[in-house]
Amino acid sequence: MFRLIRTTTWTATRRRLLDTECELEAAVTILAAQAAGWTPPEPPVDGDRAAVLRYVDAGVRDEAVCRAADFAEQHLDQENVLGLALAERWTGFPDGSAVHYLGDGRWLHYHPGRTKLRTSRSHSFPESERICLLDSHRRDLYPVASLPDLLERLGAHYIDYRAPRVGQPA
Repeated sequence: MFRLIRTTTWTATRRRLLDTECELEAAVTILAAQAAGWTPPEPPVDGDRAAVLRYVDAGVRDEAVCRAADFAEQHLDQENVLGLALAERWTGFPDGSAVHYLGDGRWLHYHPGRTKLRTSRSHSFPESERICLLDSHRRDLYPVASLPDLLERLGAHYIDYRAPRVGQPA
């Protein structure tokens, strides 16, 4: 069954279709120019399930490290005074969390949060991402909100910042 339409409507529709087609051709040309010389990454060993799982596990650990360093840079150490934003100092885990060893049995532990992971195994995580101080001597987790809070948790208010007198041992 056919329906008659006005000539002006058909002309306007046809013009829009031609414009869209020209825009699509331009977009394809731009994408082809951007992809020139690009080759897709090689897949892990084809058919080897263990190699594929190791590949995915390494990717998840790397992502956890990057997220932890980014979160620490945004919320704790904007000027990177303590090196918390350096990804190479963090160790990632397959569950998406990461740790940063501070020394003396203390670690910073990054939790990505349930809303960021969206996996069935993330139900034990808190709702949003955060960094906690883990003390192996007391086996407690202390949420850390800022750099002064971290220094207070580490016991920095007991450190004597005065310069030693001449002749006294430092």
